[in-house]
Amino acid sequence: MTLLQLKYFILVSETGNFTRAAEQVYTSQPTISRQMQMLEDELGYPLFDRSSKPIHLTEPGQILYEGVKEAISKIDDTIDMAAIASEGKSGSLSISFQAGYYSEYAFFPIINKLRQTWPSLHIRCNKLFSWEQIKGLKHDCIDVAIGLEIPNWDKSGFIVKPLKKVETLIVMSAQHRLANKESLEYDDLRGETFYLTAPNGYQVDKIFKGRFDLTNVHQVEVNSSEIAYFKVLSDNGLTISNPFDPTLLNNPQYHSIKFDSEYSDSYVCVVNPDNTNPAIQLFLDSINKFVKHQKEPSISRRR
Repeated sequence: MTLLQLKYFILVSETGNFTRAAEQVYTSQPTISRQMQMLEDELGYPLFDRSSKPIHLTEPGQILYEGVKEAISKIDDTIDMAAIASEGKSGSLSISFQAGYYSEYAFFPIINKLRQTWPSLHIRCNKLFSWEQIKGLKHDCIDVAIGLEIPNWDKSGFIVKPLKKVETLIVMSAQHRLANKESLEYDDLRGETFYLTAPNGYQVDKIFKGRFDLTNVHQVEVNSSEIAYFKVLSDNGLTISNPFDPTLLNNPQYHSIKFDSEYSDSYVCVVNPDNTNPAIQLFLDSINKFVKHQKEPSISRRR
């Protein structure tokens, strides 16, 4: 059994086709088929049900796939770190989170895991505005930027990886007339005032898309989320946020109501394709695993 055979096995398992697997590694279909037959002969049991199209894994094949996939991922990570060490340095990774959108609270567990797994990797984190992130990515001062999905990322020629949708929360004082609700009806917002920060794209009409009666609903722009939250309490108004906002977590002064909006923000991971730092791939692999299994944080409701 060779590492090459196991990598071919992963490719065939994921493509469901010997020919497509061969194309991905620039070899021939007979080569892949022969290597898979040799692997099955050595193991003593079939890995694939070849009678179906696309081909499917047998039960032992599925068990082998899940274990080998994780093992090869660790091997690839080790090879990346060896490449860093070969350059005579312990390795570094600079990660920037977009200011104002709390994505760091969703992804700090990834950073902590990386630090535990690769203690020689020096990870630096900061918070910047999107234009500062773009500048840093272009000059390789930043290896990875995480923030909201915006057109400027693609326009700048960066690689943009979607991470997760972000729920929309309507936030109010625990004393607000709507604070006894867990959901909103059509005319609940009539006469309310929303305090919103710019330029975060939180436009009331954009979010609610005619699903609520917005008669006499007011939008007031404020300079920061801190002021918006102050207005929620002092003027009994409303604002909009997401579940990762630390102001809301376990704070009995606020009540939040999830709203299933047609418009929602998304967190993305952005890298410069010209940046060859091998630690970037370590982070991207960790994100792939983390986002797949991540659970939504719990938001405390009215106490």
